[in-house]
Amino acid sequence: MNRSVLRMLRGLVWLVAILCAWKLRWTVVSESQASAGDGLQYFQLTQTIKLFHRFAYLPSLPLTFTRLPGYPLFLALIQPARMVGLEEHLIWASRANVMLDLATALLVAAIGRRLRMGQLAQLLGFAAVIVSPPLFMLSTHALSEPLVTCLLTLAVYLALWAKDAQTSGAKDHLALLTGFTLGLAQLVRVDSLLVIPAVLLLLWLAATGSRQRLRLWALCLGVCAVTFAPWPLRNLRLFGSPHFGGSPWIDQDGSPLRLGMMRWYQTWATGRTDGEGFDLFLVARHAPLPPTRPNVITPLMYDDAAERSELVQICSQYSQEGLSPAVDKRFYRLALRRLVRHPFRVLVVLPMRRLVTLWSPMPPYEMGIRSALLHLPDARERWDRFGSMLLLLSLAGACFALSEPGKRRWVAALWLVPVLRSGAFVYLHPIPLQRYFVEALPIVLLFSGYALAWPIARLQELLSVMVRRSDCSEPSL
Repeated sequence: MNRSVLRMLRGLVWLVAILCAWKLRWTVVSESQASAGDGLQYFQLTQTIKLFHRFAYLPSLPLTFTRLPGYPLFLALIQPARMVGLEEHLIWASRANVMLDLATALLVAAIGRRLRMGQLAQLLGFAAVIVSPPLFMLSTHALSEPLVTCLLTLAVYLALWAKDAQTSGAKDHLALLTGFTLGLAQLVRVDSLLVIPAVLLLLWLAATGSRQRLRLWALCLGVCAVTFAPWPLRNLRLFGSPHFGGSPWIDQDGSPLRLGMMRWYQTWATGRTDGEGFDLFLVARHAPLPPTRPNVITPLMYDDAAERSELVQICSQYSQEGLSPAVDKRFYRLALRRLVRHPFRVLVVLPMRRLVTLWSPMPPYEMGIRSALLHLPDARERWDRFGSMLLLLSLAGACFALSEPGKRRWVAALWLVPVLRSGAFVYLHPIPLQRYFVEALPIVLLFSGYALAWPIARLQELLSVMVRRSDCSEPSL
């Protein structure tokens, strides 16, 4: 079979795969659209941007800095220039998510091609992104994760592409594009910063000398900073502070909340027990915390009767004052005492448990969808097991790839993405659900395809060797 026929067959296979992936995802988002609390705020910001050209939650409210502008601006660009209701907004957002996830899956396949993984591994990696439960569940919600995941995967691909660039100028252009993409991602989610070390390492490996390495870094970081700069400069002018990442914790109205309670949460919460975030849910809605209400105070939160008594006092004071400076200070003091009393537990044991949460399926009440095609929510447990199986395959595939000298450095650089994200979020968030890992998930899932393709390729090589040896051993006439 000549090469032109092979190319046509490969193109046909990829065309069928893309159309099937699009049809699957389009059907899922047609069956289910949902809006979490974050999604409602994105809806408000989008409509205000479109109609009033102001970054505020409502036309009557002052300008805000508590959320980054990238995702609302993206939604405003793709929607009609008129007021749309929440239902229509969700349709636009979820359909955009289909295209974003499809682009992400294609980028994963392209990364596999740059790593010389072969067509089967590329196709399987593409499919893994499409059928990954956290990714298709998030696609039905009007949230920022699909957009930032696509941008970060693109940034990684561009940096990896630099290794195959033939000229110094081509490497420079790719570094510029990488920096621009990273800057856009920063405008969507502040945790995009966690991908920068992996990107810089890829550019370092792609360069041929120290001077070129420094130049690629300078170009990438410089363009990234310039792309992101309008946001902190705007905040500095309006609010007297740059507010680089918005606000780490906000209420349902978009107002920033004091962080003492969150710091206290980090001294006991892990996400391994259902209902741990109940108090955070109530506080974000300015609901009271009556100590006698079930789940407001649980045994996980205190070590002894004296500490429980103090929690009762703090919750009672909060119910009267809200998160006042006095209540916030009491939470900070309690968090500090717990840290001093049990430093190993707070700094090592609890983060290790959170790591399990980050890599485990989300609870059924998180990112729930209804789909007749996927038999959800009835088949949620089976889909969760399937998602965990994909992660295990990815770990195996990464081991296979690391065993090959030609791929080892590049694979190690790529795995900085999930490693750094995992290491950061077990300290940044007291309940780091798998939703916070999805930005790294496409890079991980690439290796699930390689876990299946690698043994097949090794078997083909072994059979080829055996056939050649058999041919050599036959007597000639």
